[in-house]
Amino acid sequence: MTAGSASAARDATAAPTAASPAFGDAASADAAHRTLRSDASIQFDFPPFSLEQRKPPRWLVDLFEAIGSFIQWVGGGWTVLMWAALALVVLAILVAAFPPARAWLANRLARRGTDAAPNPGWAPAAATARALLVEADQLAAAGDYDAAVRLLLHRSVEDIERWRGDLLRPSLTARDIGRIDQLPDGARAIFGRIVADVERSLFAGHPLGAADWARARADYAGFALGR
Repeated sequence: MTAGSASAARDATAAPTAASPAFGDAASADAAHRTLRSDASIQFDFPPFSLEQRKPPRWLVDLFEAIGSFIQWVGGGWTVLMWAALALVVLAILVAAFPPARAWLANRLARRGTDAAPNPGWAPAAATARALLVEADQLAAAGDYDAAVRLLLHRSVEDIERWRGDLLRPSLTARDIGRIDQLPDGARAIFGRIVADVERSLFAGHPLGAADWARARADYAGFALGR
């Protein structure tokens, strides 16, 4: 038998070696757990949380009481107030979004302020009216009836501006000025006829004649000097 065979036989017949011991044991684990739990530097539990009950501030209590009292006072009128508030919101949006709406509102407010004041009426001063007629007669004598009637119109606008300049804006036409509510009815009618004559001659290309001038002069003189 060779040396190698003898060695193999001895290994086969040798007693088996003891198994490796298991990692730790129950007693060691319990001891380690007790040691860990006894360490005060480690936190294992959280203290119970309790919500602190605080009273609301007095001003907030008074506000809620006031709102409740208002709702009780309104009662069935709450719907009316809601629709009124909605209408105000819609109006505010329209005014903010559309410039014509802003201009209309500003005009209405301005007219409301002016309507509150007493309206003394309007008529040109007698001396001013006589001087204007003399100047216009000179144009008519030269055959320029269109210029004579336009002079009556332009000076009338200047008189209205001196009387109530707050009513006039640069964007207003002569026809717009003739529709101002504060103008006396007689002045509005005469001013409107003079405006129509000027528009016919200036824009429609129809020259005015002596009869047109005579009528316009008589209207203006009767209004300005007939007092």
